[in-house]
Amino acid sequence: MESDQLCSSARVRILRWMLWGIMVLVWAWSCGAYRYLVGVPGFVILPIMIIVPVCVIRSLKWRKTILVIAGILFVVVLVRLLLERPTWDRDWIDSCRKPPVVRLLKDKEIVEIENVREFKWRSVDDYDEAWVKHSYYLDQLDSLDLVIEPLGDSKLFAHTMLSFGFGPEMRVVISAEVRKEKGEAFSIFSGLYKQFELIYQVNSERDALTLRGLEEGTQLYLFPIKASHDFMKSLFVSMTEKAGNLTDEPKFYHSLRANCTTELFDHIKKNYDGSINYGKGVLFPAQSGKVLHDMGWMDTDLDYEEAMDRFRSGMRVREFADDPDFSKKIRE
Repeated sequence: MESDQLCSSARVRILRWMLWGIMVLVWAWSCGAYRYLVGVPGFVILPIMIIVPVCVIRSLKWRKTILVIAGILFVVVLVRLLLERPTWDRDWIDSCRKPPVVRLLKDKEIVEIENVREFKWRSVDDYDEAWVKHSYYLDQLDSLDLVIEPLGDSKLFAHTMLSFGFGPEMRVVISAEVRKEKGEAFSIFSGLYKQFELIYQVNSERDALTLRGLEEGTQLYLFPIKASHDFMKSLFVSMTEKAGNLTDEPKFYHSLRANCTTELFDHIKKNYDGSINYGKGVLFPAQSGKVLHDMGWMDTDLDYEEAMDRFRSGMRVREFADDPDFSKKIRE
Protein backbone atom coordinates (compact mmCIF):
# COMPACT_ATOMS: atom_id res chain seq x y z
CA MET A 1 0.00 0.00 0.00
CA GLU A 2 2.78 2.40 0.93
CA SER A 3 4.59 1.72 -2.34
CA ASP A 4 1.37 2.46 -4.28
CA GLN A 5 0.98 5.75 -2.45
CA LEU A 6 4.61 6.66 -3.14
CA CYS A 7 4.19 5.86 -6.83
CA SER A 8 0.99 7.90 -6.97
CA SER A 9 2.67 10.82 -5.21
CA ALA A 10 5.63 10.64 -7.59
CA ARG A 11 3.28 10.69 -10.60
CA VAL A 12 1.48 13.74 -9.23
CA ARG A 13 4.78 15.56 -8.74
CA ILE A 14 5.91 14.67 -12.27
CA LEU A 15 2.60 15.87 -13.75
CA ARG A 16 2.80 19.07 -11.72
CA TRP A 17 6.30 19.81 -12.98
CA MET A 18 5.25 19.00 -16.53
CA LEU A 19 2.35 21.45 -16.18
CA TRP A 20 4.67 24.13 -14.86
CA GLY A 21 7.06 23.47 -17.73
CA ILE A 22 4.28 23.86 -20.31
CA MET A 23 3.14 27.09 -18.67
CA VAL A 24 6.67 28.50 -18.72
CA LEU A 25 7.01 27.64 -22.43
CA VAL A 26 3.65 29.26 -23.22
CA TRP A 27 4.71 32.36 -21.29
CA ALA A 28 8.06 32.51 -23.10
CA TRP A 29 6.24 32.18 -26.45
CA SER A 30 3.83 34.95 -25.44
CA CYS A 31 6.70 37.26 -24.49
CA GLY A 32 8.34 36.55 -27.86
CA ALA A 33 5.09 37.41 -29.61
CA TYR A 34 4.83 40.74 -27.79
CA ARG A 35 8.47 41.43 -28.68
CA TYR A 36 8.40 40.56 -32.39
CA LEU A 37 4.71 40.81 -33.34
CA VAL A 38 3.62 43.81 -31.27
CA GLY A 39 7.02 45.50 -31.08
CA VAL A 40 7.46 45.84 -27.31
CA PRO A 41 11.17 46.65 -26.70
CA GLY A 42 13.41 43.82 -25.58
CA PHE A 43 14.58 45.69 -22.46
CA VAL A 44 10.93 45.69 -21.30
CA ILE A 45 10.09 42.12 -22.30
CA LEU A 46 13.14 40.37 -20.82
CA PRO A 47 12.61 41.38 -17.17
CA ILE A 48 8.89 40.62 -17.40
CA MET A 49 9.60 37.21 -18.93
CA ILE A 50 11.81 36.33 -15.94
CA ILE A 51 9.95 38.05 -13.08
CA VAL A 52 6.44 36.69 -13.77
CA PRO A 53 7.31 32.95 -13.49
CA VAL A 54 9.37 33.64 -10.36
CA CYS A 55 6.45 35.47 -8.72
CA VAL A 56 4.00 32.70 -9.68
CA ILE A 57 6.22 30.06 -8.08
CA ARG A 58 7.11 32.00 -4.93
CA SER A 59 3.98 34.04 -4.17
CA LEU A 60 0.88 32.09 -3.21
CA LYS A 61 -0.99 35.33 -2.51
CA TRP A 62 -0.65 36.73 -6.04
CA ARG A 63 -0.38 33.47 -8.00
CA LYS A 64 -4.00 33.29 -9.18
CA THR A 65 -4.09 36.96 -10.20
CA ILE A 66 -0.83 36.73 -12.11
CA LEU A 67 -1.95 33.57 -13.90
CA VAL A 68 -5.24 35.19 -14.95
CA ILE A 69 -3.46 38.28 -16.30
CA ALA A 70 -0.87 36.13 -18.08
CA GLY A 71 -3.66 34.04 -19.60
CA ILE A 72 -5.43 37.15 -20.89
CA LEU A 73 -2.19 38.46 -22.39
CA PHE A 74 -1.63 35.08 -24.09
CA VAL A 75 -5.13 35.05 -25.61
CA VAL A 76 -4.80 38.64 -26.84
CA VAL A 77 -1.50 38.06 -28.63
CA LEU A 78 -2.65 34.68 -29.98
CA VAL A 79 -5.70 36.32 -31.56
CA ARG A 80 -3.44 39.03 -33.00
CA LEU A 81 -1.20 36.35 -34.51
CA LEU A 82 -4.15 34.45 -36.00
CA LEU A 83 -5.43 37.64 -37.62
CA GLU A 84 -2.11 38.38 -39.35
CA ARG A 85 -2.31 37.85 -43.12
CA PRO A 86 0.55 37.61 -45.63
CA THR A 87 0.74 40.04 -48.54
CA TRP A 88 2.87 40.79 -51.61
CA ASP A 89 2.31 44.54 -51.22
CA ARG A 90 5.45 45.62 -49.34
CA ASP A 91 8.63 47.58 -50.07
CA TRP A 92 10.85 44.58 -50.90
CA ILE A 93 14.62 44.54 -51.26
CA ASP A 94 15.86 44.36 -54.86
CA SER A 95 16.87 40.69 -54.80
CA CYS A 96 13.33 39.44 -54.15
CA ARG A 97 11.36 42.34 -55.60
CA LYS A 98 9.98 40.33 -58.52
CA PRO A 99 8.36 36.97 -57.69
CA PRO A 100 8.51 34.20 -60.31
CA VAL A 101 5.62 33.98 -62.74
CA VAL A 102 5.19 30.36 -63.85
CA ARG A 103 3.34 28.86 -66.82
CA LEU A 104 3.09 25.12 -67.51
CA LEU A 105 2.83 24.37 -71.24
CA LYS A 106 2.43 21.32 -73.47
CA ASP A 107 0.90 19.08 -70.76
CA LYS A 108 3.55 20.18 -68.27
CA GLU A 109 6.40 19.27 -70.60
CA ILE A 110 7.61 22.87 -70.77
CA VAL A 111 7.85 25.22 -67.79
CA GLU A 112 8.06 28.90 -68.69
CA ILE A 113 9.23 31.17 -65.89
CA GLU A 114 9.37 34.95 -65.87
CA ASN A 115 11.51 36.81 -63.32
CA VAL A 116 14.31 34.28 -63.09
CA ARG A 117 16.97 36.19 -61.18
CA GLU A 118 20.34 36.53 -62.93
CA PHE A 119 22.12 39.19 -60.90
CA LYS A 120 25.86 39.73 -61.21
CA TRP A 121 27.01 39.85 -57.59
CA ARG A 122 30.19 41.57 -56.47
CA SER A 123 29.00 41.65 -52.86
CA VAL A 124 25.64 41.50 -51.08
CA ASP A 125 25.28 45.28 -51.54
CA ASP A 126 27.01 45.65 -54.91
CA TYR A 127 25.33 44.00 -57.90
CA ASP A 128 23.95 44.43 -61.40
CA GLU A 129 20.24 43.66 -61.42
CA ALA A 130 18.82 41.39 -64.14
CA TRP A 131 15.53 39.49 -64.45
CA VAL A 132 14.97 37.16 -67.40
CA LYS A 133 12.41 34.76 -68.83
CA HIS A 134 13.36 31.14 -69.55
CA SER A 135 11.58 28.09 -70.92
CA TYR A 136 12.67 24.79 -69.39
CA TYR A 137 12.10 21.70 -71.52
CA LEU A 138 11.62 18.82 -69.12
CA ASP A 139 12.83 16.16 -71.55
CA GLN A 140 16.26 17.88 -71.24
CA LEU A 141 16.33 17.71 -67.42
CA ASP A 142 19.33 15.50 -66.65
CA SER A 143 20.74 16.28 -63.18
CA LEU A 144 19.85 17.33 -59.66
CA ASP A 145 22.12 18.66 -56.90
CA LEU A 146 21.54 19.44 -53.25
CA VAL A 147 23.24 22.74 -52.38
CA ILE A 148 24.15 23.29 -48.72
CA GLU A 149 25.46 26.52 -47.25
CA PRO A 150 26.39 25.93 -43.57
CA LEU A 151 25.63 28.90 -41.34
CA GLY A 152 29.12 29.95 -40.29
CA ASP A 153 30.95 27.02 -38.71
CA SER A 154 27.77 25.28 -37.61
CA LYS A 155 27.60 21.51 -38.03
CA LEU A 156 23.82 21.59 -37.57
CA PHE A 157 22.27 24.62 -39.27
CA ALA A 158 22.45 25.59 -42.93
CA HIS A 159 20.57 26.97 -45.91
CA THR A 160 19.59 24.33 -48.47
CA MET A 161 18.61 24.65 -52.14
CA LEU A 162 18.12 22.41 -55.16
CA SER A 163 19.93 22.89 -58.48
CA PHE A 164 18.25 21.40 -61.58
CA GLY A 165 20.40 20.78 -64.66
CA PHE A 166 19.17 21.10 -68.25
CA GLY A 167 22.55 20.50 -69.85
CA PRO A 168 26.07 21.66 -68.86
CA GLU A 169 25.35 25.39 -68.52
CA MET A 170 21.55 25.54 -68.26
CA ARG A 171 21.05 25.15 -64.53
CA VAL A 172 18.41 26.73 -62.33
CA VAL A 173 18.37 26.85 -58.53
CA ILE A 174 15.13 26.91 -56.55
CA SER A 175 15.39 28.15 -52.99
CA ALA A 176 12.64 28.61 -50.37
CA GLU A 177 13.53 31.83 -48.58
CA VAL A 178 12.42 34.78 -46.49
CA ARG A 179 11.17 37.63 -48.65
CA LYS A 180 12.75 40.62 -46.94
CA GLU A 181 11.53 44.17 -46.86
CA LYS A 182 13.97 47.07 -47.11
CA GLY A 183 15.64 47.64 -43.75
CA GLU A 184 14.44 44.29 -42.41
CA ALA A 185 16.80 41.84 -40.72
CA PHE A 186 16.11 38.13 -40.35
CA SER A 187 16.28 36.24 -37.08
CA ILE A 188 15.14 32.72 -36.21
CA PHE A 189 13.03 34.05 -33.34
CA SER A 190 11.16 36.67 -35.36
CA GLY A 191 10.54 33.95 -37.97
CA LEU A 192 8.30 32.20 -35.42
CA TYR A 193 5.79 35.06 -35.40
CA LYS A 194 4.69 35.69 -38.99
CA GLN A 195 7.22 38.45 -39.58
CA PHE A 196 8.28 37.35 -43.08
CA GLU A 197 6.58 36.19 -46.24
CA LEU A 198 7.82 33.05 -47.98
CA ILE A 199 9.18 33.14 -51.51
CA TYR A 200 10.47 30.40 -53.79
CA GLN A 201 13.35 32.24 -55.41
CA VAL A 202 14.20 30.97 -58.90
CA ASN A 203 17.76 31.87 -59.93
CA SER A 204 20.42 30.95 -62.40
CA GLU A 205 23.01 28.76 -60.68
CA ARG A 206 25.68 31.43 -61.05
CA ASP A 207 23.44 33.98 -59.31
CA ALA A 208 22.45 31.74 -56.40
CA LEU A 209 25.93 30.42 -55.65
CA THR A 210 27.92 33.62 -56.11
CA LEU A 211 25.51 35.51 -53.84
CA ARG A 212 26.09 32.99 -51.06
CA GLY A 213 29.71 32.13 -51.77
CA LEU A 214 31.47 35.39 -52.58
CA GLU A 215 32.51 36.20 -49.03
CA GLU A 216 35.93 34.73 -48.28
CA GLY A 217 35.68 31.69 -46.04
CA THR A 218 32.04 30.95 -46.87
CA GLN A 219 31.61 27.29 -47.69
CA LEU A 220 29.22 25.65 -50.13
CA TYR A 221 28.61 22.00 -50.93
CA LEU A 222 27.10 20.70 -54.19
CA PHE A 223 26.05 17.10 -53.64
CA PRO A 224 24.86 15.29 -56.80
CA ILE A 225 21.63 13.36 -56.24
CA LYS A 226 21.03 9.93 -57.72
CA ALA A 227 17.49 10.26 -59.08
CA SER A 228 15.32 9.03 -61.93
CA HIS A 229 14.22 11.40 -64.66
CA ASP A 230 10.56 10.98 -63.66
CA PHE A 231 11.34 11.99 -60.07
CA MET A 232 13.38 15.03 -61.12
CA LYS A 233 10.65 16.07 -63.52
CA SER A 234 7.79 15.78 -61.01
CA LEU A 235 9.91 17.53 -58.35
CA PHE A 236 10.70 20.45 -60.67
CA VAL A 237 7.05 20.84 -61.68
CA SER A 238 5.93 20.63 -58.04
CA MET A 239 8.37 23.31 -56.88
CA THR A 240 7.78 25.69 -59.78
CA GLU A 241 4.02 25.36 -59.38
CA LYS A 242 4.38 26.29 -55.71
CA ALA A 243 6.65 29.20 -56.69
CA GLY A 244 3.95 30.55 -58.99
CA ASN A 245 1.09 29.90 -56.57
CA LEU A 246 2.78 31.93 -53.85
CA THR A 247 2.42 34.98 -56.07
CA ASP A 248 -1.38 34.71 -55.92
CA GLU A 249 -1.70 33.06 -52.51
CA PRO A 250 1.14 34.35 -50.30
CA LYS A 251 2.23 32.41 -47.22
CA PHE A 252 4.27 33.24 -44.17
CA TYR A 253 7.74 31.86 -43.63
CA HIS A 254 8.07 29.99 -40.33
CA SER A 255 11.41 29.16 -38.72
CA LEU A 256 10.26 25.63 -37.80
CA ARG A 257 7.38 24.65 -40.09
CA ALA A 258 7.99 26.49 -43.37
CA ASN A 259 11.72 27.11 -43.83
CA CYS A 260 14.20 26.36 -46.61
CA THR A 261 14.62 22.69 -45.66
CA THR A 262 11.09 21.74 -44.60
CA GLU A 263 9.75 23.15 -47.85
CA LEU A 264 12.25 21.12 -49.93
CA PHE A 265 11.51 17.98 -47.95
CA ASP A 266 7.76 18.39 -48.40
CA HIS A 267 8.23 18.39 -52.20
CA ILE A 268 10.67 15.46 -52.10
CA LYS A 269 8.30 13.41 -49.94
CA LYS A 270 5.32 14.30 -52.12
CA ASN A 271 7.03 13.22 -55.35
CA TYR A 272 9.10 10.24 -54.18
CA ASP A 273 7.41 6.90 -54.78
CA GLY A 274 8.37 5.11 -51.58
CA SER A 275 9.05 5.60 -47.89
CA ILE A 276 11.65 8.13 -46.84
CA ASN A 277 13.38 8.75 -43.53
CA TYR A 278 14.87 12.24 -43.56
CA GLY A 279 14.11 13.54 -40.07
CA LYS A 280 17.68 14.40 -39.06
CA GLY A 281 18.20 16.35 -42.28
CA VAL A 282 15.09 18.44 -41.60
CA LEU A 283 15.98 19.20 -37.99
CA PHE A 284 19.65 19.86 -38.74
CA PRO A 285 20.01 20.96 -42.38
CA ALA A 286 23.82 20.99 -42.27
CA GLN A 287 23.55 17.20 -41.88
CA SER A 288 21.44 16.85 -45.03
CA GLY A 289 24.44 15.68 -47.05
CA LYS A 290 25.17 12.93 -44.51
CA VAL A 291 21.54 11.83 -44.61
CA LEU A 292 21.60 11.85 -48.41
CA HIS A 293 24.76 9.70 -48.40
CA ASP A 294 23.41 7.27 -45.79
CA MET A 295 20.22 6.80 -47.83
CA GLY A 296 22.28 5.91 -50.90
CA TRP A 297 20.94 8.91 -52.79
CA MET A 298 24.27 10.67 -53.31
CA ASP A 299 25.62 9.98 -56.79
CA THR A 300 29.13 8.90 -55.73
CA ASP A 301 31.14 5.84 -54.71
CA LEU A 302 33.16 7.88 -52.18
CA ASP A 303 32.63 7.58 -48.45
CA TYR A 304 31.05 10.60 -46.79
CA GLU A 305 34.25 12.33 -45.64
CA GLU A 306 35.78 11.95 -49.10
CA ALA A 307 32.54 13.19 -50.66
CA MET A 308 32.64 16.28 -48.40
CA ASP A 309 36.10 17.12 -49.76
CA ARG A 310 35.15 16.31 -53.34
CA PHE A 311 31.96 18.39 -53.43
CA ARG A 312 33.16 21.34 -51.33
CA SER A 313 32.72 24.18 -53.82
CA GLY A 314 33.03 27.56 -52.07
CA MET A 315 36.55 28.31 -53.32
CA ARG A 316 35.71 27.27 -56.88
CA VAL A 317 32.57 29.45 -56.86
CA ARG A 318 34.74 32.47 -55.99
CA GLU A 319 37.45 31.53 -58.48
CA PHE A 320 35.15 30.97 -61.45
CA ALA A 321 32.41 33.53 -60.66
CA ASP A 322 32.88 35.24 -64.05
CA ASP A 323 33.81 32.17 -66.10
CA PRO A 324 31.46 31.41 -69.03
CA ASP A 325 31.64 27.71 -68.06
CA PHE A 326 30.83 28.44 -64.41
CA SER A 327 28.67 25.37 -63.67
CA LYS A 328 31.13 23.01 -65.31
CA LYS A 329 34.21 24.51 -63.64
CA ILE A 330 32.81 24.46 -60.08
CA ARG A 331 32.19 20.73 -60.47
CA GLU A 332 35.63 19.77 -61.77
